[in-house]
Amino acid sequence: MQGAATRRGSPLTSRSISDREDAAAETSLLGCALASPTDLPSRSYPGAPPDFLLVRVTGNIPDALSGRRRFGRPSLSVGLRGSREVNVFKSSHVVEDVEQRPVWAWIDQAALRHNARRAIECAGGRTVIGVVKADGYGHGAADVARALLAEGVARLAVVSVAEGAGLRRDGIMAPILLLGGLDDLPAAERAVKWGLTPVLQDERGLALARRLGRAEPPLAIELEVDTGMRRMGVSADAADALLEGVSRTPELSLSGVFTHLARADEPDPAPSREQYEALAAILLAREESGGGAPDCHVLNSAGLLRLAEFEPAADGFATQAVRPGLMLYGVSPFMGEGSRMGGSSRGSGDADSALAEGGDGDPWSNRTAEALDLEPAMTLAAKVIAVRRIQAGDCVGYGGQWRAAEATTIATLPLGYADGIPRSVLGRGAVHLAGAMRPIVGRVSMDSVCLDVGQTPVEVGELATVFGRTPEGERIPVENLAAAAGTVGYEILVGVGARVPRRWGIGWPPGDGGRAD
Repeated sequence: MQGAATRRGSPLTSRSISDREDAAAETSLLGCALASPTDLPSRSYPGAPPDFLLVRVTGNIPDALSGRRRFGRPSLSVGLRGSREVNVFKSSHVVEDVEQRPVWAWIDQAALRHNARRAIECAGGRTVIGVVKADGYGHGAADVARALLAEGVARLAVVSVAEGAGLRRDGIMAPILLLGGLDDLPAAERAVKWGLTPVLQDERGLALARRLGRAEPPLAIELEVDTGMRRMGVSADAADALLEGVSRTPELSLSGVFTHLARADEPDPAPSREQYEALAAILLAREESGGGAPDCHVLNSAGLLRLAEFEPAADGFATQAVRPGLMLYGVSPFMGEGSRMGGSSRGSGDADSALAEGGDGDPWSNRTAEALDLEPAMTLAAKVIAVRRIQAGDCVGYGGQWRAAEATTIATLPLGYADGIPRSVLGRGAVHLAGAMRPIVGRVSMDSVCLDVGQTPVEVGELATVFGRTPEGERIPVENLAAAAGTVGYEILVGVGARVPRRWGIGWPPGDGGRAD
């Protein structure tokens, strides 16, 4: 398959990048005309061959394919080797922000670092493995990784080889755990090439690791045991045999064993304690039989924030690491759909009631991010692009699904479901504008959403905060929007689209979103 892209007259084929990037990058590049490297800023890539030069081509991938450069994220990074080979991949780094829509996601580096310190504090001396999968929960994996590592987070975790490779390309040299395991030989080869720590989940993974293991030094791997999640990992019954297979392979080094808690966000700790005890039984039995005691980790964000409830569950068993994700981004792991708090407000038109606190003294009545001393790392904001008065009986949006009960004012924001506003918030969600939460009315469109501001004077250009913090520092929890949509904070964060520029700074977001221009 031939591509139309050229570099100084040299044709670019999918084969020329296949040894350095996944197939997805090949299709992303086809048809893209690359600028001369002499016209672009460049830097050397740590650990790459001497003739490997990294240059950046700013642009959204679809626009790059058609020869336009309109959006600042994601950009394309191009590695040049020799005279013909080209390697292209997406980068979260914004070289030039030329996005024209008045919408942005402000990423507060100070909040990320605060949450990292909070995780380290809760860990009580255990190693903290920061989960940065899904592009750092939509924040930008490499920049998140740098912030976490700067505060003492020792390791990182991703799901795919491509995610791990992207971190390596951005100069992240910390140990990276590959949670998704090994699917096939090409993936396993790339995992080893990029210095990732593969997770074994079955005999197939062990066979792949054996093919790529080496005697000096041996390939470090970890083992996931399924103790109740029933999603991935070797079953508890087969775990000992797989551990024995690893121990009999000198080319492999077992650096850790872990499981994943399925119900740590529920008030009842019993199911999570049962998972703890299941893993403890496997590892303690192996230690007693002379099989050694590898490091282990169990706790996700919800579990880490309840460590004292879970860790004493099995006598003689202690974990050496923890594996937080969501809390690092300043979101409570206890606010999900179906929890005692997250599901309580479905159907309510008041988004502020989504996190309603109980008054019965139950400690579960207030497990918001603020109560847990977590700071929101992302603020999604936009400026009003249209204001109009409507009369009683007028409809708003597709299908006329919402009808005004009285004369009111409608403000339109340039954010839609392509940017992370779920369509399911109709009649339940709200956005902060002009000093108060304003209900979302009408169906959410792909590119816009409408707010009912009542009789409050609002002008085009005024700032609206979907979630995060206002410029004055008021919290607008992402958990509110998630509860209104019947989902979880995870989904809202990772759903913020790529055409929404990420703007990094320190502290509360500025009113203009931090634009340099």
